[in-house]
Amino acid sequence: MSEYENIIHRVADDSYVITKNGMPYHVCSNVKEYEEEWKAVSAYAKMHPECVTTEQPYIPPVPTLEEAKAAKLAEINTAANKTIAALTTTYPDREISTFDKQEAEARAYMADPEAPTPLLSALAKARDIDMDELVKRVIAKADAFAAASGYIIGQRQALEDQLDACRTVKEVQNILVIIYPPKDV
Repeated sequence: MSEYENIIHRVADDSYVITKNGMPYHVCSNVKEYEEEWKAVSAYAKMHPECVTTEQPYIPPVPTLEEAKAAKLAEINTAANKTIAALTTTYPDREISTFDKQEAEARAYMADPEAPTPLLSALAKARDIDMDELVKRVIAKADAFAAASGYIIGQRQALEDQLDACRTVKEVQNILVIIYPPKDV
């Protein structure tokens, strides 16, 4: 009986994975401390090929066109989401959830200064600023955010258009996904 319980030959680097005394070992020919062990295992493997399993080289799966497109679309969407999220990193989530309401109240106030504005009225009071000034700031920020997010979303949509035009996996893989915020943000 052999002192080697299992022998796996890794053809890619001519090494062996063995089990000896109940412990697994990776024995390489190019590592000085394992040189003698490698020679012994190699000699044994040549004399007892029935005890050796040859490890097949890893061949990565080739995705279908649909799989490649789905993965690339996820990459595109993640890049767009991260870039848009960077526009609001200085705000807490709960405040971000009021942006639409702030903008709606500000636009309503601009159209009719008598329109109800419970959120903006509370903000103006807490900040001790004039309602007209707050409305001006809210509209300016809302318009800036719309322009910036539109710029980012436009890039995302352009990448998706490129993706839709792809007819091969290679074409999909060649799409470079980089989405930039506008320069003035």
